[in-house]
Amino acid sequence: MNIEEQIKREKGVHGEQWGSLHGGYFSDTFIVRPFIKTIASYLSAFPADMIIDLGGGTGFVLRELMAEGVTGNMISVNLDASETQMEAIEKNVISCIKGMISDFSRGDLTVDGEKRIFFIMRSVLHYFGKDGLAAVLQHIRDQAKQGEMFIHQSVCFETAGEARCMNALYREMGSPKWYPVVQYMRDCATAAGWETMALYPAPSLKLSSAELGQRYGLDQPALLKIRDRLMNEFGEIENVFERVSDGFTAYLHYRIVVARAS
Repeated sequence: MNIEEQIKREKGVHGEQWGSLHGGYFSDTFIVRPFIKTIASYLSAFPADMIIDLGGGTGFVLRELMAEGVTGNMISVNLDASETQMEAIEKNVISCIKGMISDFSRGDLTVDGEKRIFFIMRSVLHYFGKDGLAAVLQHIRDQAKQGEMFIHQSVCFETAGEARCMNALYREMGSPKWYPVVQYMRDCATAAGWETMALYPAPSLKLSSAELGQRYGLDQPALLKIRDRLMNEFGEIENVFERVSDGFTAYLHYRIVVARAS
């Protein structure tokens, strides 16, 4: 299943519904605060002419940055492959480009070779699967000039056991999404030509089996079978995979990664 197929599968939760999904995680101004503060801090130290949100969806992060006065006179651009997501964006304040993160070019963003670009991304890398993570980090690096910044909030676990459990869950749900451990994320970034300058914790995402069923088209009996299979293989892992009476609760652990093109 490629990225476009994943987007089509999840289209039912895109657009106006996206803000309320998973307890409103992706539209909560408090939850996004660490990400916003990190971007603001590094924009002050490494100013740019444009800020590009790769896979920015409904434009929530860019709107929050604007509300904080962080972007100033910068050009704000949202690049996303889902038309439904971008329909929720105020086009008069944010420029929208429909495209894939894996094959966009710098020329899609600006024809002015002198413009400095600041890249951001939130909760996207897992869409590219185990085999695609290194390649997409390399592709983004190829579009960046030396010294330009890339700050992303991505799921990565501390231990291999935690990552294996979550990856098994998504396989069971028929999704190719894949989550690395922190060190693997660092190694892929280094190999792609990114210097990891800092790594900060971000709020975890709590997932109920009911919402996952809605998102991936799974009914209650299917979710209970998935729960039982994972319990047999991994048991309960606190704050990662927990059994509840009507299904399960899972948690995605996020890190904010600050990288600079080396």
